[in-house]
Amino acid sequence: MENYLHGLLDEDNDPVIQQYLKYIDNGIPKAKKTKNVLIIGAGMAGMVAAQMLKKAGHKVTIVEANTRVGGRIKTFRNTKDKQYFEDDSVYGEAGAMRIPTIHQMVFKYIEQLKLKTEPFYYVSVDKAQAIAYRTDPKVVVSKTRNSLFYVNYNRVVQKDYFKDGANINELLDYNLETSKQNLYENQRADILLANVLNPLKAFIAQNPTKNWPLLIQRYGEYSMRRFLVEQTLYSDNAIEMIGVLQNLESRMAYDFLQSFIESNIIKDTTEFKQIVGGTDLLTTEFFKAHKLKENTYFDCRVTDLFIDKTTNKIKVNTHVEVERDPEFYKKAGFEKMPTPIEDLGFDEVIVTIPFSALRHVYVTPGFSQLKRKAIRELHYDSATKILIEFRQKWWEEAPYNIVGGGSITDLSNRFVYYPSMDIGGKGHGVILASYCWSDEASRWDSMDDDERYFYALKNLAILHAPNDPKEQERIKDLAVMTVDKAKQEVKLTGKKSVIGAATQSWMRDPYAFGEAAIFNPGQLHLLQKHIIATEWHGRAHFAGEHTSLKHAWIEGAIESGIRTALEVTETIGSLNNPK
Repeated sequence: MENYLHGLLDEDNDPVIQQYLKYIDNGIPKAKKTKNVLIIGAGMAGMVAAQMLKKAGHKVTIVEANTRVGGRIKTFRNTKDKQYFEDDSVYGEAGAMRIPTIHQMVFKYIEQLKLKTEPFYYVSVDKAQAIAYRTDPKVVVSKTRNSLFYVNYNRVVQKDYFKDGANINELLDYNLETSKQNLYENQRADILLANVLNPLKAFIAQNPTKNWPLLIQRYGEYSMRRFLVEQTLYSDNAIEMIGVLQNLESRMAYDFLQSFIESNIIKDTTEFKQIVGGTDLLTTEFFKAHKLKENTYFDCRVTDLFIDKTTNKIKVNTHVEVERDPEFYKKAGFEKMPTPIEDLGFDEVIVTIPFSALRHVYVTPGFSQLKRKAIRELHYDSATKILIEFRQKWWEEAPYNIVGGGSITDLSNRFVYYPSMDIGGKGHGVILASYCWSDEASRWDSMDDDERYFYALKNLAILHAPNDPKEQERIKDLAVMTVDKAKQEVKLTGKKSVIGAATQSWMRDPYAFGEAAIFNPGQLHLLQKHIIATEWHGRAHFAGEHTSLKHAWIEGAIESGIRTALEVTETIGSLNNPK
């Protein structure tokens, strides 16, 4: 197994991650030669690399296009300058919202920063037990599966779907084959999927380092749909059900291996945590704890990255889109640096921005052909969230009794997540009313931000009470933002500013250019080694979740930050420049 594939291993059995955990505790080796290093991007990858290098004795400068740190870690909360919600105590996640406990590095940093965590319930749970757990972690919190499916105009409480012997055809109307070449299809979607994935998981478990490359060789060019069509006897209806209920429909054309990797993380048995107060506390507290303010240029979008022919130093040109009043920087929590970054020169550079953003940076001398190919071709997925604030947590009450977890629908909302924080509280609550990826996200992205709220709220009401118009109206009326009041506000003021809701499109975000890297078929074995390879004879390095095999996870960003810090210190070689 080549070193660049180490991220496919469980972290307990990944020697690279086990060594990185020691570096988080003790720092990387001290610099033999002090270098002046530029880091492009102040997301988690860039900040981890900066902290490691700074502690090792290097001089570090971060340049960030945005006016905040964190990248795709972003939390919606009220501030003096921006109001999202009527209740100042509530918040919602625009980006990263859950952290699997199997990701050891991020929890090492959470512990160092003394941040508190609480369960993120991926499956709905017992309310009384969840409340008791807050004061006594020994309490066992049982799954209730009270959340919903609403597909094919059928509303089903998930616990009925998960009952032994449940007739899935009768519940969900997918017209499954009752027998096809001795295969019984009338089963849950997760069982049908497990039937074909579990043998592969068992094969990997026998000898991960030997068998992962064999699996990549066998299925590296497969899309998820091709795998299900060629490797099963499932009907098109069964494949449709798997796609809808297992969050694969929008990614059927994407790399099978990507979905296979994710299936080992996002599942009912995985324990997830969330940071109390919001995920962005991880990045803002990290920034403060390691005094990165003194190293960071904000509000500077890099347009050119080049080696100065006269000085042989790495330099950048930047573009400031808006001339800011000095008071703006003060309110944002930083000051404009006295020396323009264009006047500085650097020995090495770590590029942490997504390749989709790097496409808009002019690089001279040009990177190698294979690096340019990776930058051009690496696929980034769309993802869009719509959050709605309610004046009471009606979903926790009868007849729903939904605490945490999520509901799934084939309406355009697709995935709904109920808050796992402040369970049983009497104040307001925020539902993630829609979480979509790929084409499903793009269809929301065509709408004006504020228009999304009305459709998301309508579908949310239908999902919970499809045959009860009165209950649908009650749910809408409990929303801080209601259709009638919002329309009235627009009519009277001419402004489309809705309080009580928030939305994030990562594909439309001018700094992110997409939610995360998601491989297309073939891209893992075709691109990965070139994604992480250094350029400019080892002077240019590349970090970010897209350079790890933990796409979309904070853990992948952290891993890449440590890797590039080690590259700069010349601690490692073969891992980052594989043959």
